[in-house]
Amino acid sequence: MKLKLLALISCALSLSGCDQVQSITGQSVKCDNDTAKQLVVESFSKTVSEVASQRVKELIASENITIDMGKLRSTLQQITFNVSDVRTNNSDPNSKKQYCVTQFVVKIPDQMVKDADAARAVYDENNIAQAAVLSDLSFETNQLKKEIEYLVQPTDDGKKVYVTLENPDVLAYFVRDIAVDSLLKATRQNAVEVAKQEEIKRISEQEAAAQEYQSVLLLEAKTSLDQANENLNLVWNATSKEIRAQLLDEQKIWLKKRELECKLSSNETDNPQLHRFNCEANMTTQRTSELRQKIYYLE
Repeated sequence: MKLKLLALISCALSLSGCDQVQSITGQSVKCDNDTAKQLVVESFSKTVSEVASQRVKELIASENITIDMGKLRSTLQQITFNVSDVRTNNSDPNSKKQYCVTQFVVKIPDQMVKDADAARAVYDENNIAQAAVLSDLSFETNQLKKEIEYLVQPTDDGKKVYVTLENPDVLAYFVRDIAVDSLLKATRQNAVEVAKQEEIKRISEQEAAAQEYQSVLLLEAKTSLDQANENLNLVWNATSKEIRAQLLDEQKIWLKKRELECKLSSNETDNPQLHRFNCEANMTTQRTSELRQKIYYLE
């Protein structure tokens, strides 16, 4: 349904932009008539302008991106058009209609192409040269070329001539996209930079929260170790000097073992200090229980 709607819009734009009329003397108008060629350029330029304005409206509605219409007009004015290699395809024997074909040439400023390519690169879209190949358009040295058919018909009194473009849409939309995309360069790059800064901020906040959490875990582990040491000292000091003397060498060995064992096991962990505190707390709690039993039997 969406493709069908776009086709209808394209047709309507072509019809409104391709019928041009201008005064001309004489009864016969050939395809390569200067006035006819001028009208071809004016018709195509008007079509590009209309579809460009339509795309700007779509950007406002869909992406909330606003492009200054004055800048759009100024950008379109930098693009030049040329009608070359004109030939007559057919003539209507019952009227003065001439069916014509031209190698229509569109010259795009170099900076405009670079800006459009830069804008497309932000979203990993095809650059102008790649898109031209996919659209069956010739694109060399910043020039687009495509055969365009048009109809030339003078009025009965020979004072005016009508020119109607038959197939301008593909080229017109392509030129429109180049012009509009070139104006999107700064907006897209700024959006990417804003997103990048927001991501940096998010990561920074996440890292800060993780660091704070590790600090809480470290404080908790240190508190547990202090409590375990306090309990061990209470058991140790609760017995007589004689029993403490009997257990002193063993206790010194255990203290050294606790230090080395927890230090070695913490080397490969993400937070060695946290692991060491937890390790020492667990070993101390276990030692307190063992020491209590030894003292009981010795007493």
